[in-house]
Amino acid sequence: MSLFAQWNAILEGKGLTQAQTDEFWNAYLAQEKSIYEDILLSKSDKIEGTLKSFGEKYEFEPVLSIGFIDGIQTSLKETVDLDAITEESELNYTIDFEKLYFNMHKAKAEWLYTIPAWDQILTKEQQKEIKRNYVETVTVRIENKIGRNDPCPCGSGKKYKKCCIDKETA
Repeated sequence: MSLFAQWNAILEGKGLTQAQTDEFWNAYLAQEKSIYEDILLSKSDKIEGTLKSFGEKYEFEPVLSIGFIDGIQTSLKETVDLDAITEESELNYTIDFEKLYFNMHKAKAEWLYTIPAWDQILTKEQQKEIKRNYVETVTVRIENKIGRNDPCPCGSGKKYKKCCIDKETA
């Protein structure tokens, strides 16, 4: 079974009680946060070395390391074939920090996008702009519907029902 398949089995949480699942995720998310803090503080946009060395650096088992790569993959400049990664696979990825910040908002991971080290990577203005862009993607806008008796938007001066509505239904 590949590391990625093992990670997916963990995500499904089969055979675990709710307490065990909660304990696992609390520990995993705390470690994930410390990895992101380290990456941001180092100001390095590179993930390099083997999966095994990455895991050893952050005290993560290989299956949890692949979980981290799974989580960050949408913020990488390269595409990742997670099924093909083994412990000895060479990682050579570049992080797009703006995309990462956006994706952290998208994942509603406040514990990650509020890490103080972001201020060393992105200016406050960049952070606000990225958040604004995220909010725009989730904001539902209801456009004003043209009423039958409203003036036609084509500028004819006629009521909509006597002008363009007839063209739409014809």
